[in-house]
Amino acid sequence: MVSMNDNAARILAEPVTGTLSIAGSDGYAHSTPVWFVWRDEKIWVSTHAGRQKHVDAVRSGKGSLSVIDPANSSHYVELRGSLHVVDDPKMELRDEVVRKHGHVDGKAFDPANTVRIGIVLTPERVLGRH
Repeated sequence: MVSMNDNAARILAEPVTGTLSIAGSDGYAHSTPVWFVWRDEKIWVSTHAGRQKHVDAVRSGKGSLSVIDPANSSHYVELRGSLHVVDDPKMELRDEVVRKHGHVDGKAFDPANTVRIGIVLTPERVLGRH
């Protein structure tokens, strides 16, 4: 468990878009805007199985998420840590993430037969100006 101040936790609780960065197979950062939830001292991201961030998370096992404070754009939080992938067969993570952003559920975001997974970032370091 990493230490985090109240303002950093507040930023992560806001319905904001973060940037998930994972090293690609070529060594360059693959950075993607994502919605997420902060739960159980971890970042949870829902995505379609097989997307590049899924492939990179499995291969690399490390990543970071950065979020700009919506109340003060000169403040931000960056979490760096290990990544692991979890199945989301009932789309529960997807629905939790989209509810944070004001939607009833995530059905409108997925065509039929979509397979979703979760990417879980367990922070080892918290950085930023918050």
